[in-house]
Amino acid sequence: MHCKNELPVFNINNFEDYNHCMQFDSNFYVRTFKDHLRVNQFIDKPHGHDFYLILLVTQGSGTHNIDFNEYKVEPGSMFIISPGQVHQWDLSPDTDGYVIFFTKQYFLLDFNHDRLTRLPFFKSSFSIPYLKLEKEDQDIVEVSFQRINNEYNKHLVDYHEMIRLYLNVLFIELSRLYKTQHEDHIEYNYELIQLNRFETLIDDHYKEHAGLPFYADKMNISLKQLSHLCKKTIGKTPSEMLIERIILEAKRLIIHSDFSISTISETLNYTDNSYFIRIFKKICKQTPEQFRYSFSSRKKQLAVFHANKNII
Repeated sequence: MHCKNELPVFNINNFEDYNHCMQFDSNFYVRTFKDHLRVNQFIDKPHGHDFYLILLVTQGSGTHNIDFNEYKVEPGSMFIISPGQVHQWDLSPDTDGYVIFFTKQYFLLDFNHDRLTRLPFFKSSFSIPYLKLEKEDQDIVEVSFQRINNEYNKHLVDYHEMIRLYLNVLFIELSRLYKTQHEDHIEYNYELIQLNRFETLIDDHYKEHAGLPFYADKMNISLKQLSHLCKKTIGKTPSEMLIERIILEAKRLIIHSDFSISTISETLNYTDNSYFIRIFKKICKQTPEQFRYSFSSRKKQLAVFHANKNII
């Protein structure tokens, strides 16, 4: 049996540009979704990115799985994915819309370093990466995508600067809609800045299994302050955030690779495989093998359901 490696993490250079061609930008990408799918046929498999992705669906149907949460794809579906998140879609052939990729450094050339942090949807651990737009809102948002697409196609003087301005307009529009649909969103404040710092540190060091004092020292705060910060902002303890990040990575490897459970345990730097299994079972209420089997069974059932639906 062919063994899958760890999940691929793509950068913008992995994707073919409009005309395969001139002035290709490694920090920005925009095109109609139908063209994107037609040219880049490898993206139907689970994968992650090192950039931000914004997708507006204007026609079609299907499902979009983002880190084990499944969302319905239909006209007006809006997906906002941060670097590191893993996703996969199953779409009807007529699916279309607009897709934008951009790197953090690209957007921040013209904006303050905390501009992206201020937005309510670019927070991978606790933000919902989905919006359902009513037709009136979809039309407004689609205009921003069209303007960005036109700027990129024409390559006029200072077109990148204009694109960043249009991107900011798009973000303001989406922020208003997001706050309406997700009333429990966290407003930007000092605590949120600190929480983002903690999450970034977790992403960088979770495989090291460093204790909470390590993170508190890195942030120049006390353990008590770190605990208060996490409880106040998202109602979780720092320890819960750490273990959730490890379990998320474990789930990704269990489902999207053919690695054995012991190999996954080693990859996550657990020296005791049985301890890793106990931790996973405590959090997920099933062993890693049971999780792999149940996910695989669900996937097969869905495939049969969709096949029968198409026959009918």
